[in-house]
Amino acid sequence: MKHLLPLSVLILAGFSGSLRAADAPTLLAEYDFEKIPAYVPNWGAGLGSTYKPATGWKTPFKVSLDQENPHSGDNSLRFDLLEPSDKEKIVHSPAIKVEPADGERKVRVRLFIRSTGFGEKGAGIRILERDEAGASIRLLGGEKTLIPVPDSPDWVELDAEGVLHSRTASISFMVVAYTQEAPATLWVDDVSIELVPPVAP
Repeated sequence: MKHLLPLSVLILAGFSGSLRAADAPTLLAEYDFEKIPAYVPNWGAGLGSTYKPATGWKTPFKVSLDQENPHSGDNSLRFDLLEPSDKEKIVHSPAIKVEPADGERKVRVRLFIRSTGFGEKGAGIRILERDEAGASIRLLGGEKTLIPVPDSPDWVELDAEGVLHSRTASISFMVVAYTQEAPATLWVDDVSIELVPPVAP
């Protein structure tokens, strides 16, 4: 004989299930650097205010895929500072679209990174916010560095959250090197960027 659950229990179970689905983060982008060409399509890089494709730089830094000791899979993204420069060195993702929504929109960034030669505060992670026309609004969290990059030869998991500006329509993930010391190298892998649902009152 089958044991039937009361209707109230079934309704509650369905209701809590829909709450969990609604409360789940929305994945905006993830980058594992697998199964893409060596020229890292759609990624860009900058020296100060000058930008070009990520693999277009030969000096003072270089961006490439590296198959040696990735965090997972076959590749990680490698950023080599080859010679001193007093300008910011940047490698950045393609623009990541963020849909408009009522109320607060919070973004969570997670990644794995390892580095050598950058020292304390020599490199960091930032998120650039842009409006519908693609014009820069601000950096997420109002900070030049959302996440400092530790000097570690082993993979370290980093994460941070920040609230988007009400006009933000897209964002870009950026790795930025500030140090003038060279040589220095960092590796990035398994990046995920999520939209976090607001906390119910």
